[in-house]
Amino acid sequence: MALPFQSAIDKATQSWSSLSLRERRMLALLFSAFVVTVLFMGFASMRKSMAQHDESIAEKRLQLQKVAVLAAGFREAELARTRIESRIRGTPVRLFSYLEDIAKKQSLAIGDMQDRGSDSAGDGIQRSTVEVSFAQIDLKSLINFLNEIEKSPHLVKIEKLRVRHRNDNPDLLDANFTVSTYQLTQS
Repeated sequence: MALPFQSAIDKATQSWSSLSLRERRMLALLFSAFVVTVLFMGFASMRKSMAQHDESIAEKRLQLQKVAVLAAGFREAELARTRIESRIRGTPVRLFSYLEDIAKKQSLAIGDMQDRGSDSAGDGIQRSTVEVSFAQIDLKSLINFLNEIEKSPHLVKIEKLRVRHRNDNPDLLDANFTVSTYQLTQS
């Protein structure tokens, strides 16, 4: 039974036999160089492919780290939003009474309070504002009063503050500030 390439194999064997020893060595060396070149090209291609995969993996890890950072930032923002919403919900703060109570606790006399009304502070949020004036108040008492205002469990903020020194007594100040509270509007 003859192989399909038997004639080609026989012809190659006959050609090999007819070559001199020097020519056989040169062909063997040439064939070896060809095999080494093919193997080198194969390994180089594999290394390049592996390097591309490693680079792709590193890029995807970097993207995952960015997603993790964004997720953490989102969770923090969501937590802050929830805290603020919980402070806005509930019974609205009556600013006049709230400020008078703080002033009584600290033995201070409020010079003047004026209601500046209510307005919309965003979607579904209403802001109520009061302007407060103190005449002849020392800096420490003013700071304590302002800090106590913002310690409320409800959302009460000092939005504007104007302080002037007094020429007749340099230890005392005149202060005007705007206090606002926020509540959710009923839709």
